[in-house]
Amino acid sequence: MPHVFQQPPLKASRELYEGKDPTATVYLMESSGGMVSGDRNDITVKLAPESKVRLVQQSALKIYPSHTGETCHQRIDVEIGEGARLEWMPEVIIPFIDAKFQVDTTLKLASDSTVLWGEIIAPGREKRGEIYGYESFRSNFKIFIEDELIAFDSLHFSPREQGLGAVGVLEGAMYIGSIWLVSPKADDIDVRALQETLRIEEGLQAGMTRLEGNAIHCRWLGQDQWTLQKEMKRVYAKLAELI
Repeated sequence: MPHVFQQPPLKASRELYEGKDPTATVYLMESSGGMVSGDRNDITVKLAPESKVRLVQQSALKIYPSHTGETCHQRIDVEIGEGARLEWMPEVIIPFIDAKFQVDTTLKLASDSTVLWGEIIAPGREKRGEIYGYESFRSNFKIFIEDELIAFDSLHFSPREQGLGAVGVLEGAMYIGSIWLVSPKADDIDVRALQETLRIEEGLQAGMTRLEGNAIHCRWLGQDQWTLQKEMKRVYAKLAELI
C-alpha cells in the first residue's frame, strides 16, 4: 500500500500475501470495540489499476445503545481502478438495544474492474434476548460503473414503529445477508444453475438475480447466524472462483 492514513480507533494492517497469490489482504480493525452514540467512521479505499485487494473486517461491528439519542454513522467510499479487483469479506453488524445506526456505502468501478462485496445484519445480541431492540437501522448502498448508477439498495428498519416479522417484511427471519458481484466475467456465470445450489431449508431463505451492468445480487434471510454465515461464505468462495 503506497498511501495509508489512519486515525484511532480505526486501523488497517499491512498488506499480507498467501503463497504466490498476488492479492493483498488487509485487515480493518476497530480498536474501540464498537461505536457509541454520535460516533462516525469514515473509510475511503482507492485501488490502483490492475491491483488485487482483499479487505477483511477483524470482527463484527458492534453498535452500542444511543444514550444521548445521537446516531452512529459509518461512511464507506470505494474507487476501483481499471482492471482492478476488490473483495470485501462479509461480517456481521450488531445493533445493540436502543442503538441508532446509519451506513452509507458507495462503490465506483471502472468498466473492466471487479468487486465482490458481502455483509450481514443481525437483529441485536440474540443470546441476550435483544431481538429488534434497537431504535433504528438505515443502510444506503450504491454501485456506480463509469459514473452510471447500476444499483441502489436502501434498507430502513425501525422495530418500534414497524413489525419486522410481518408478511412482506422479514417474515420471521432475524438475519439479513447480501452479496454483490460486479465483474466483466459475471455475464458468463449461469445464475440459474448457481441458484439451484443455494441451500434452502427451514429457517433459511435465499434468492439470486442478475442486474444490468454485469452484476449479480444474492440475498438471504435466516433465523440462525452460523447457518447463514456458513452458506454465504460458501457462495462467496464459489463466486470468487468463477471470476
